Parts: sequence; structure tokens; C-alpha cells
Amino acid sequence: MNLADKSTEKIWQGTAVSSGVAHAVVHVLKDHFDEPDEVPISADEVESDLARWHAALEVTRVEIEAVQQIMDEQGSSEADIFEAHLLILHDNSILKQVEKTVREKLICVDAVYYRLMCKHMDALRGLADSYLRERFLDIKDVTHRVMRHLRGEMLQHPMFDDQVIIIAHDLTPSDTVQLDRSKVLGFALETGSANSHAAIIARSLALPAVVRLHNICDELHSGDPVLLDGDEGLLILNPSPATLAKYRSREEQSDAREDALQITRHEPAITSDGFKVDVCANAEFIEEMDAIRDSGAEQVGLFRTEFLHLEDPDGSEDWLAECYTKAVKAMAPGEIIFRTLDIGGDKVDPHASGEPEPNPFLGWRGIRVSLGRQDLFRKQLRALLRAACHGRAGIMFPMVCGVEEVRAARALLDQCASELMAEGLKIPEDIQIGAMIEIPSAAMSADLIAAEVDFLSLGTNDLIQYTLAVDRLNERVADLYQPTHIAVLRLIQMTVAAGKKAGIRVCICGEMAADIELTPLLVGLGLSELSVASSQVARIKHAVRKLNAAECSRLAVEIMQMSSAPEILAKSRSMAEAIYPELFA
Repeated sequence: MNLADKSTEKIWQGTAVSSGVAHAVVHVLKDHFDEPDEVPISADEVESDLARWHAALEVTRVEIEAVQQIMDEQGSSEADIFEAHLLILHDNSILKQVEKTVREKLICVDAVYYRLMCKHMDALRGLADSYLRERFLDIKDVTHRVMRHLRGEMLQHPMFDDQVIIIAHDLTPSDTVQLDRSKVLGFALETGSANSHAAIIARSLALPAVVRLHNICDELHSGDPVLLDGDEGLLILNPSPATLAKYRSREEQSDAREDALQITRHEPAITSDGFKVDVCANAEFIEEMDAIRDSGAEQVGLFRTEFLHLEDPDGSEDWLAECYTKAVKAMAPGEIIFRTLDIGGDKVDPHASGEPEPNPFLGWRGIRVSLGRQDLFRKQLRALLRAACHGRAGIMFPMVCGVEEVRAARALLDQCASELMAEGLKIPEDIQIGAMIEIPSAAMSADLIAAEVDFLSLGTNDLIQYTLAVDRLNERVADLYQPTHIAVLRLIQMTVAAGKKAGIRVCICGEMAADIELTPLLVGLGLSELSVASSQVARIKHAVRKLNAAECSRLAVEIMQMSSAPEILAKSRSMAEAIYPELFA
């Protein structure tokens, strides 16, 4: 970018997935490395450039030694790998050659170091000897660590002091766990969809997010000033004073509308004809509990425990119990429904072994992983039971495809409870046990599953994906991801009916629950519990209070005779806009 471009406003149009507006500098996270340019430096800049490189080496050393210590304490043989990494990092011949080249050729250290390390990698790449191939990977790992620190792109140690907007190709759940979320004001991604985990997390944290902003990682640089519009799906580089003024005015109006909603957020959500809907919150992180309590949520309807697992895959039972207990106490007297680990798919366990799965969403994930790795499952179940001694905690099992998996999970839970009681712990008798309905086979056998549990919870994100054979993270087929497809609605209706017949509650905790266009339809289908991002609680409660349950039921009867997903959405939206137009302003 030349000097003339630095003050020129530039706009990218993407897809809005989480509302709100943020104005800050960007921090670009790249998952690959462009070859550094051979930027010339003056003789006066040599020492400061080398000092920057030595600082990156030192941070890398501390980082590697910390990981090595953890591995040593666990008695893992993998600690030797990090010893090799330290030897590469401190290789005296490399250090001397880099310094010599920078001083003699007056080229920035980034380019000199990267090119030298690439020469070493090229010499080992593709060799038949397995040991030497592993050394190639070691050099690559160390090089990438040092380069990320040089560029300020290391997730674990982001080199920014002020709040930023994260720019990335994509963000995996493990990426998000590593970020200092207190410094992040929003996400702008090259890929993704409204149902990707980055979008879900952004909504949970009430941060604006825009996806499908193609090539922005190449066009933006860390430190560039931008405005992120999560309502219109815009990313604006170098926003002009006029643009900023327009957004300030819009933000003031939005804040006024939101303030009006917040006044009644703690009041119950009861329709005009007396039908009560419990509005709960979804959570990923313990630090969300205060915001959830303040949001007016009745309870936590879904706590995704895999994010704690990703923070420390080797965390002990005591550590897990402490974390779960902290959440339970923070939410008291409200209940927290903990979903057991749903790793697999795009939530990759860093310790997962074996060959990569050709189709991970149809492979080893959810309850299948837990039942297949019972040591891990038992550790989590024992920790959850211990936490339940300090407040109201429920447990639900994800990705069940039938009643056999529910019975197997409950049997293991009972074993863990017996062990803990034998150890002197008094386990509460009223712990609610539930199952996620997010696979068509589970919905079609919901009557059998309902007989084994205390509640059912509809995970519509995956239910839609599996029913329609549409990858919810694939933007090429994003238009085929239709929550109002009649097949999806029939499975929801079937699950609600099974719950009513068994006398147990049915919750919906997928993204459908937070869509105010669909609230009339969900109430009409008989759902009396909706779990949404905490930032959406007040809006959903307001919508429910405006509705008449009998009218919604008649709407649902009409809709269930229809066949077109867009027409169904339009019909539900028409009622929503007529009854609470203020939410669409």
C-alpha cells in the first residue's frame, strides 16, 4: 500500500453473522507464511533489528520449555521432541550466520532467518529416512514459532496491548480458546458461515462478526484501522470522519432500543395467553457466568465443555471439578446443563490419535469418542458429579444416535456416582440427565430415548446438517442449509411430542432458538424452553411476551402442511414482524 492509499476508505462486503459494530485496529492471524521481503535496513538499524529477533528467540525458548515441563511432569516421551526443538533454536551456527548476513548485507532479519531455515528444511524434505524426515518437521515447527513471534502473530502471546479486531482465514474452536478474549472486539474471517463455531462464539460473547470476506488476510496488515459492521456485513478500512459519524448516530439509536429491552430482562417470558417459555443461555467459558446472570436468563441451557478441554486436554479431574464448580456457584441458584465432550468434527482434540478421518462429521465425535475413551469420559463424569454437590448441575450427552448409547453413558455415570459415594461424597439425587437430539435417528427414536432421561435438548445446528446432508461450515452449500425445511420441522415436532408423552421437558439450544423470525413457529410447535446466546435473551423474552400461544399453534398447523422452506420462513417472519416490529428496526 502506497502513502496515498493509507487514508483512502475501502469497503469489503461479506456475510453478517453476529450483530454490532466495532472500531479498532486489526490483528491479522495467518495460518501460512508468505516469504518475507528482503527489506533493506541501514547500518544504524542493525542492532535494533537483531534485538527484535533475539527477543523472538527468547519468547520461543520460554514457550517451548513450558510445554516441555508439562510433558516431563506427565512422564510423556514427547518431552524429547521439545529438547530437539531447543537445540535447533540455539544452534550456534545458525545464530552466527544470521547475524553475519544481516550485518554484511543490511537486510532485515526476518528474511535472512527465514531463508536460512528454509535451506535446512529443503535439505531434509522428502528423504526416505524417517528420523531425518522428523527433523524437517522439527525445524519447520521452530521456524514458524519464531516467525510468528517476529510478526506478532502468535495466538498464545498476541503482541498487542490495545483491543483489536481479529482478521483470519478461519478460527477453529482451539484458536478461539487461545485468544485473549478480553482484547478482542470482533472477528472478520475469509471463510465460514452463520453456523460456524466462530460465528456462534461471537454471538455468545456479543461481539460483531463478518465472514466470507475473501482475501482480506493478504490485503490487510496488523495495525490497520478498520470499522467492522456485524449488522450489514461490512468491513471498512480507514473509515472516514463522515463514516464514523454515521455509525455513531446509528449506534446511539441501537443502544436506546437495547436499553428499552433490558428494563424487563429479568421478568418471566409468558405469552399474552399464559404460556410460559423458559429462556436460557448457552455458554462456552466460565467467565461468561456473570454476563449470563445479568442477561435475565433462567439458567444455562447448554454449557459446551469441550472448550475447557481444549484449554487443557490433559487437565486433571481435580482441575475439571474446580472449573465446573466455579461455574455452578457463579450461576446459583440457577441450573447449568453441562454437555459432555463433543469433540470431533471441527473441534479437533490435539491428542487424538490415528489417521485423519475422511469425513470427521460422520466419524468419531460426540458420545462416540466418550464411550470409546472411557478414561477421559470417567474423568469428566466424576468431575461433573463433584461439581453437582455445590449447586444445580445437569448432564447431557451429545450426538447420540439411539437409546443404546444413552444407556451405556448412564451406566458409566452410575458407576462413577457409586465410586464417589464409596469415597464419602454425597451425590445429589436430583441431578437432571438429558440427551441431545441432533441426529435424525435420535429424533425418530426420541420416544425410546425419552424413557431413559429427564429431558431432551434439540441441537438444531447439527440436526439440520445431518437431515439435509449439508455441511454447515461449507459456504458452497450454505444456501441449502435451511432451518425451515419441512423435514427438519417434522423431526422437531416428533421430538416435542415424545417429550410431552414421557412427561419431560424439551429444550432447543441450537441457533434456531435465537432467530426472532422463527419464535412464533417454535412456540407454536410447543417448545417451552429456548436456550440462546446471553446477548439475545432480552430480545427473545420480549418476543415471547408479545405472542399469543394459541395463534402460534394455529400458525404451526398451517406451516406443517406446507412444503417450501422459504415460504415457511416468510410466513413465520410475517407474524413476527406484525407482532413485534420494534425488534426488526
